[in-house]
Amino acid sequence: MNRKKSKKLYFIRGFILFLFFLTTSVYLFWRFRYTIPLQFGWLSIIAGSILFIAELEGFFESSIFYYTLWDKEPEKVPEYDWRVCPEVDIFVATYNEPEELIYKTIVGCKNMHYPDRDKVHIHICDDGRRASMQALAKSMGVNYITRNTNEHAKAGNLNNALSKTNAPYVVTFDADMIPMHDFLLVTIPYFFTTEKVGFVQVPQNFYNPDLFQYNLFTEEDMPNEQDLFSRSIQAGKGKHNAVIYAGSNTVLSRAALEEIGGLVTGTITEDFATGMKIQSRGYQSKYLNEIHASGLAPETLEDLFNQRIRWARGVIQTFKTFNPMRMKGLKLKQKLLYLSTFSYWYFGLWRLVFFLAPILFSLFGIVVLNAEALTMFMIWVPMFFFTNLTFRYFTNNVRGVSWSHIYDTILFPQILAGVLKETFGIRMSKFKVTPKENVKRDSYIQRFELIWVQIILMILTLLSIGRLGFLFVTDQFQIQYVINFFWLLYNLYVFIMTLFFASERPKFRNAQRISAKESVRIKYGKKEYKGQSIDLSENSITLLLKQALYFKEEQEYPLEIETPAYKAKLYGKIVRVDSINGHYKYIFTIRESSSEDKDAFLMIVYDRIPSFPREQKSRKLGKIIVRNMSKRSKDFIPFNRKLPRIPLNKKIRIILNGKIRSVFALDFNYEYLSLKEKLPGKQFFWKPDESKKIKLEFRYDEEMTKRMNRNVFFYQVLNYNEKMGPIY
Repeated sequence: MNRKKSKKLYFIRGFILFLFFLTTSVYLFWRFRYTIPLQFGWLSIIAGSILFIAELEGFFESSIFYYTLWDKEPEKVPEYDWRVCPEVDIFVATYNEPEELIYKTIVGCKNMHYPDRDKVHIHICDDGRRASMQALAKSMGVNYITRNTNEHAKAGNLNNALSKTNAPYVVTFDADMIPMHDFLLVTIPYFFTTEKVGFVQVPQNFYNPDLFQYNLFTEEDMPNEQDLFSRSIQAGKGKHNAVIYAGSNTVLSRAALEEIGGLVTGTITEDFATGMKIQSRGYQSKYLNEIHASGLAPETLEDLFNQRIRWARGVIQTFKTFNPMRMKGLKLKQKLLYLSTFSYWYFGLWRLVFFLAPILFSLFGIVVLNAEALTMFMIWVPMFFFTNLTFRYFTNNVRGVSWSHIYDTILFPQILAGVLKETFGIRMSKFKVTPKENVKRDSYIQRFELIWVQIILMILTLLSIGRLGFLFVTDQFQIQYVINFFWLLYNLYVFIMTLFFASERPKFRNAQRISAKESVRIKYGKKEYKGQSIDLSENSITLLLKQALYFKEEQEYPLEIETPAYKAKLYGKIVRVDSINGHYKYIFTIRESSSEDKDAFLMIVYDRIPSFPREQKSRKLGKIIVRNMSKRSKDFIPFNRKLPRIPLNKKIRIILNGKIRSVFALDFNYEYLSLKEKLPGKQFFWKPDESKKIKLEFRYDEEMTKRMNRNVFFYQVLNYNEKMGPIY
């Protein structure tokens, strides 16, 4: 970014931020000075004071948030002379994850580029003590490390691995995180600058849509829910040496780890505490805001809730045990950023307050804010406008305020319960690893028992709206009720989104399809056709071809897919055919020719940046509700057409009883020809192309005609075979 453009950017950013602080400060001063309901009794005073404290806390969180995001411009990867190539230990931590998941991660690790591959040592750190995992390590040519106990969980597992290795740099990967080929090339150079670097963190990214994207049908419109943290907050923290070590996708200095006594134990978020202690010893933490590894996001509501509860309780444990506010070596700005990380997890408390405030007034008549309508509009509306504008601007449209409220509403009861338990010393009974596996669901699964708090609040909100409606029709409605009515409607919207979210969407595939346009060749008979993939998964290829080919359902066809880095020979069976923009889309389930082809194909699938949106595309909240209602009202009918349907919609010349006749044909799919009329004879011949020696014989299929019930007559092909080649 040139200097002139940078100055202009900072001026705009500063001006927007100034207006946010100005309007919010005016609002908060007015709220404290004039609106606390002192004359309406002690219950109103308490409720009004709690609401003001919640707003004040929100302003504190926003202030730290914008301070963090003020400068998040990415740093360039340092230049490095690779003639000096340090040893690196790769730790893949596992406990009970499926073997095939570890296999993919190890394949990714083995395919990381490095000038001297002999200096990269890959270790499966198995806390499950599984013979199958030891056999997997042996078959893949990597080291296997285990121990006799599970003391200190993941931290103990990695500390055990540290004691049995000696490379100066250590990479930690979760079991599901598959690194891209350039992971080491872009991270190791940071340790050879003039700075004393303790660790380099790369974003945690996901190749499957998260539950918010998937269950709410927004995978085409919304970034991953974690992108705000990974792409914005962490990048901002990097400018203040307060990057949070996320436990995976990280390179650490062994010297830094040894200086603090290894990974920190005594907390369920050992990564968070470890990064903080490394920074307190004067080491720099670097954040490379680029995707260089991808993993699997939780795929059930329970897994998501358990994951976030564990994060929240772990942060609180860390503060209680290693309070950064008293930790020597941390600067004031680092302490403030860590304090904000701690206070954030109490968001459920403040969200509950914001939900209850309009209900208390509208349904029970408890005044929580005492103000005249005109004054309220004049002071609240500017603050509300600049709050939304500033948030969207500083997050680069990764997320809007409304979507933050939706996420918080979905999560807050579960997290709040866990946070309060940890705050008051009620520990988790047992550490739970977030499951890392693909989940299949054949239908919608209603998990409303997990959101019973939101349902109760939704009912109270509806009753409150009803009461205000009653006051309106009976001429008792007052103008100051308008803002209260606005918040009730707004809260109702986020509760409806929570209901949609708790209705878990069907998931029919075993493996996630990833958008990928790669060159594919397929052998068909004696010919080879070249096409392009649309998407890939571990066990399928969606291929786009110009030709309408008849692939026999039971037959395997040789396929070859090639990228600049990898090439894999495969065999595919047709499972579905469709037409798209004048071309034909074929979905093949595949098997590999060899283990080398299997590994190459895995890297073709995963050695890329997933194609989910990088910013929010749709801002129309009503559109999301309509889409969910529409999608959920339709019965899902699996589409399993395995033949290309070629539209004709023209008259064709056939040979019927030895005579040439013209009939109107609708379409042809290599097995059937559909006509608009029923012919007097049961059989006829048709030459689709006079220049080719292809003469097809047809017979009327009465059963198919009755079954389709479309006033169309179906004639079955009797003599087509693959050797004829493509007809169209």
